[in-house]
Amino acid sequence: RELVQLYAPHTGTVLISGETGTGKELAARQLHAGSRRRGRFVAINCGAISESLLEAELFGYSDGAFTGARRGGHTGLIEAAQEGTLFLDEIGELPMPLQTRLLRVLEEREVLRVGATVPIAVDVRVIAASLQELQHLVEQGRFRRDLFYRLAALRIALPPLRNRHNDIALLLAHYFQQLGSIPSPLSAAALQCLQQHTWPGNVRELRNLVERLCIHWKAQPHDSLSLEQLERWAPELFDAQLGNRDIPHEQADLATSRLQLTASAVRAALDRANGNRALAAQTLGVSRTTLWRWMQAQATASRA
Repeated sequence: RELVQLYAPHTGTVLISGETGTGKELAARQLHAGSRRRGRFVAINCGAISESLLEAELFGYSDGAFTGARRGGHTGLIEAAQEGTLFLDEIGELPMPLQTRLLRVLEEREVLRVGATVPIAVDVRVIAASLQELQHLVEQGRFRRDLFYRLAALRIALPPLRNRHNDIALLLAHYFQQLGSIPSPLSAAALQCLQQHTWPGNVRELRNLVERLCIHWKAQPHDSLSLEQLERWAPELFDAQLGNRDIPHEQADLATSRLQLTASAVRAALDRANGNRALAAQTLGVSRTTLWRWMQAQATASRA
């Protein structure tokens, strides 16, 4: 977040790297939103279409450039992003001939449409993103070194969500508000469970989960979204943590508790409730039976 805010007002190209789902396009949109650029944010995935179509989409083409070309030509995405931002996702998939053409755009600040002879001046900020480590592609001869250094004037490496535990609560609150127009309804126990999930799908997985929880929550609203509701509406989280879908429910409760709740969390809830187990269970977002199981498990562990 700090680098996005720092780089947003500047005009230099930005290279964003990170695993699938880490929010590379979201970061690019935030860079554009925080800039002074008046034009559009235009995005394309360089690995999603063939080389010939990608060339026409990016650079555009002139009237009669090839058989079947649209009369009057076609404005490419580079031109469409005039005075704005062009986001090139999966830049490592850009074919070598198009890498050469893109390098010229960055160096000369002009674009030559396919079939044209006169270039068009452009004022575009380019932001590129890659799942792969571009430096490795350069060493393998699959990516132009000069283009790499042009793109990597400013760099942002997005860590996977499993390494960003402090951001999870903020992201959950953001998506509950964005997708459900509600403040985060998560109980303390449910939030702690989500903070300890490994999130292999990163921010995309988290967003999709919140969308699902919003649907269930609006159909069955309560004071807070409990750990038991989370287990019912998102069982895959518990399958991943417990590693066995078929273990009995009571054992699953105990195993989950060992993973998710510490003895201090239970004690703190009981202290706040002046020893009232019903209120403590409500604070933790679990049933009194589940709280009793946790207390029994902790007592057994302390005697061991």
